[in-house]
Amino acid sequence: MENQNKQRDVERELKELVQKYNVLDKSQLYAYFEKDGRERFVGRALKVLEKDRMIYVNNETKQVAANESAHTAWERGISTCLWVLIDLMNQKKIEQHFLASKEEYPIRIIFVGDGEIYDILYIAPEDIELTNQLFVRKKIDGCGHVVVVEEPESIPKIRIPDVIGYCTVKGDGEVEYYQKESQ
Repeated sequence: MENQNKQRDVERELKELVQKYNVLDKSQLYAYFEKDGRERFVGRALKVLEKDRMIYVNNETKQVAANESAHTAWERGISTCLWVLIDLMNQKKIEQHFLASKEEYPIRIIFVGDGEIYDILYIAPEDIELTNQLFVRKKIDGCGHVVVVEEPESIPKIRIPDVIGYCTVKGDGEVEYYQKESQ
């Protein structure tokens, strides 16, 4: 009975994740549920939800989406930020997380942990100067930023306040963290 309840919980939570982030890699879902030992329920949850047409699984790309056309809206930045969120969940308790609206910042996952607010910002190489300008005008009080970049060489070019760390994400989801050198 307990496993049946865990299975239902994973199905519900998996469906919520797909609705929240639109498109996720299967490997992200397994890694997300691995943090508390529930990854063994993911495969069955995917089958049940797909059968009930609550999600769509693209077997070629190994992506899970809200519906068949959602795959066209996949964004590398969101996927990269999700890998960072999953990695951070292994390091600290995260009570809530969600994707910020694009009006606030193009790609940003906000999360609450230990009563503090943080965000994960994805900054594409071509958006560094625009991001610097955005943060000159707008300071998010009390929010520490984890900044995701494509290449570590971009880090010295970023000038935004309250950054607690920088990172890159490899294709397999491995996160590497960096600190900015003091100037």
